[in-house]
Amino acid sequence: MQLAPDKDLLQAFSLRRPADVIFIVFLLLFVTSILGNFLYTWDVAGYVGAAISWQTSDSVAIHAQTYELLRLELPEQAFAGLVNGPYATAMATNAEQFVSQLDMYRLKPLYIGLLNLLSDTGLSLIDAGKVLSVAPAALLCTLMYVWLKHHVSAKFALSITVLLSACSRLFDVARVVLPDSLSALILVLAVYLFLERPGAAKWTLVLLVLSILVRTNNILFVAPLLIYMSYAESRLEGWRGAGVRGPALALLAAVICYFVVSAAFDHQWWRLFYHTFIESIVDMNAFAAGFSFDQYLQVLSIRLRQIVIGNFVMVTMLLPFLLFAVLGLLASRGRFAGLRMTVMISFLNFICYFLMFPLVESWDRFFIPFYIFIVVLSVRSVAPPYKSDTNRVSATGV
Repeated sequence: MQLAPDKDLLQAFSLRRPADVIFIVFLLLFVTSILGNFLYTWDVAGYVGAAISWQTSDSVAIHAQTYELLRLELPEQAFAGLVNGPYATAMATNAEQFVSQLDMYRLKPLYIGLLNLLSDTGLSLIDAGKVLSVAPAALLCTLMYVWLKHHVSAKFALSITVLLSACSRLFDVARVVLPDSLSALILVLAVYLFLERPGAAKWTLVLLVLSILVRTNNILFVAPLLIYMSYAESRLEGWRGAGVRGPALALLAAVICYFVVSAAFDHQWWRLFYHTFIESIVDMNAFAAGFSFDQYLQVLSIRLRQIVIGNFVMVTMLLPFLLFAVLGLLASRGRFAGLRMTVMISFLNFICYFLMFPLVESWDRFFIPFYIFIVVLSVRSVAPPYKSDTNRVSATGV
C-alpha cells in the first residue's frame, strides 16, 4: 500500500510485509559488518584531539590524552599505523605540531560537540566516533528505503537501497571516524522533508543550516538550494510573501555560520589544498607559502588525467551516477521541478569539488547525498505516477 507523504515514518514499516522484514535483517547485517571491519585512519586522532581541546587548552595535555586514548582503545596494529611514517611520527612526538592541526577538525563544531556529548554518557571518544559514523549510516539507509517506497514497490525499494548502500560507498564511509555519515543524513533528510513533506518546511531550513556546522563545505549545496526555494516561493507569493522569508533567513544564517566558523578556526582553502595535494604540513601555524597558480594548475592537471585515463570507475563511483543523472533529467522533463533542481545543484557541487578539492579517490564520501538524489530522480522518472506525485500543489512542482 502506498503511504502518503504526511504519514509518520514509523508507519512505513510492517512486520507483515516481507520486504520490510528483509530490510531490517539487512540493516542488522549492515551495522554488524561495519563494526566488525572498522578502519582507523589518522583522522581519528584529529577528531579525538579536537574533542579533548574543548576541555583543555594545554597542548601537552591534549596530545598526551589523545595518544594515550588511542593506544588503549585501538587494536595494536591500527595504533601502529597512526604513529609510523614521517607525518604521523611528527604528530605523535610533537605536541605543538599536533595541536596546530586541530583547527581542521574543530571546523566541524556540531560534530565535535556531539562527540563530547556522547562521551559524557560514558562512551569513550573513539566509541562515540563509531556511533556517529554507524548510526547515521543506518538511519540513512532507512530513510532511503522509506523515500523510495513512496514511489515504487517495497521489493524494488529494498533492492535499490541495498545496492545504493554499497555503490555510493556509504558502507566504506561508515567504517571510519568521520562526520560524513552524519552530514549525508542531515542533507538527505532536509531534502526529503522539502520534497515529500511540505508541512515540515521549518525543519528543512533548520537542518540545512545545521549541516554547515557539521561540514562547512556543505554551503556549496545549501546556499543554492535555499536560493532556489526562495525563488520558487516568490513565484507564488511575490518576493515579499511569507513563504520567501523562511528560506531567505535560513540562507543568511547559513552564510553567517560559514564565515563565523571559518574565521574562528582559521580555515584557509589554499593551506588545506597545499597540505592535501602538494606537501604535508607538520606545523600549520608556520605555513607561509602564498598561492601559486602554477602549482594549482599542476594539481588539477594530474587529477584530470587520473579521471580521463586512470581507472576512474574503480576510484570513484561518480561516472556511473553522472550517467544516471543525465538519464533521469532527460526522462523527467516537465516533472519533479524541485528534485530536478536538487540534482542540478549536485552537478554544481561536482564541479566545485573538482576545482577546489580534487581528491578523486575520496570524492564519494562527500557525494553520497548527491548520489541518493540522483537515484531518487531516476526511479521517479521511470516509476508509474502515484496520486501523491500528481495531486500535490507546491511552489517547487514536486
